[in-house]
Amino acid sequence: MTGNEPFPRRVSLARQPTRRETGDAAVTLYQVLDDAGLGDIRPVLDDEKGVPSIRLHSIDAEAATRLGHLVRKGTEENFLLVDELRRAVRAHDLDDFPAPEVCGAKIALGEVSIRTANRLACILGAPPGLELDETPDWPESKEVYDRLDAALRASDVGVFVGMWLHSYCRRCEGDPAIELGSITVDVARRLLKALQGAACP
Repeated sequence: MTGNEPFPRRVSLARQPTRRETGDAAVTLYQVLDDAGLGDIRPVLDDEKGVPSIRLHSIDAEAATRLGHLVRKGTEENFLLVDELRRAVRAHDLDDFPAPEVCGAKIALGEVSIRTANRLACILGAPPGLELDETPDWPESKEVYDRLDAALRASDVGVFVGMWLHSYCRRCEGDPAIELGSITVDVARRLLKALQGAACP
């Protein structure tokens, strides 16, 4: 390469929707907008570039403002759910549990220390008794990971929660931690129910 070539385009291997599916989606979107009093916003099927997509024609400021309010109203419930999750986490003294945040259509969690993960496992029903060193080593961290995974699954939450175990890093002196992935709103409700149903300290 000479350095002047354009970067290669990323190729998606995901299945692309058909023209009919895209057209049906455009009709559905229009029906929702029309029901909300936004019938002047018309989704249009666009397949000029070979891949069918949905294009919104130019809309004025008033229609854009109303559309923004509609989207915000649709996500209000998610923000209320996140607030309840934060209160439930504080009620159980999970000090370094990351504050849940709305991230698109999901709720992002984050990293927890091994000690907090062990406490969360106990809150969700895991048997107590595991003594942890100040800086847990790999076997201890893996045991806590397994305990939390089992407790989440037993509470009908864990099968839907991605988890990654990060061990102690001597080079950067990073403490071991367990990363909890983003969860759907339905799973967040189950987690909230499990936390609210557990006895607080």
